[in-house]
Amino acid sequence: MCAPLTQNVSKIRDRRDQGLTLLEVLVAVAILAALLYVVPRSLVSARTSIVQSRAWLEARMVAEEVLAEELQGKTVRTGTFGGVSHGRRWRAVITPSPEAAGHGPEGQTLLEARLSVDVSSSRRLAVDRLLVGVAE
Repeated sequence: MCAPLTQNVSKIRDRRDQGLTLLEVLVAVAILAALLYVVPRSLVSARTSIVQSRAWLEARMVAEEVLAEELQGKTVRTGTFGGVSHGRRWRAVITPSPEAAGHGPEGQTLLEARLSVDVSSSRRLAVDRLLVGVAE
């Protein structure tokens, strides 16, 4: 009984010593090729996403800065304004609000501010409408 078990173990050991079969090598090469195809694409995609996120964040910071500067004084001017801040073009349109006949609940004048900041040559960050109450 011991002889057949020993023979089976020695056959398994002999097969391991022979190395990999052609099929195993081809499967390993196919897996490696698939990984080499997917990984660089995902890295490029991730980098593009990071660059776009940074551009949107910078545009948002410019928008907040412009709104803070335009709306900080006691007298807010109506009209169309524009400029460049931190290398980004911006445009603001401030008009009296058509809502509530231009007056807020506490007697202040309501103004409507629309602001856009260029993110890239083809994209723009827009604050569609911001109601601002200005004391009279």
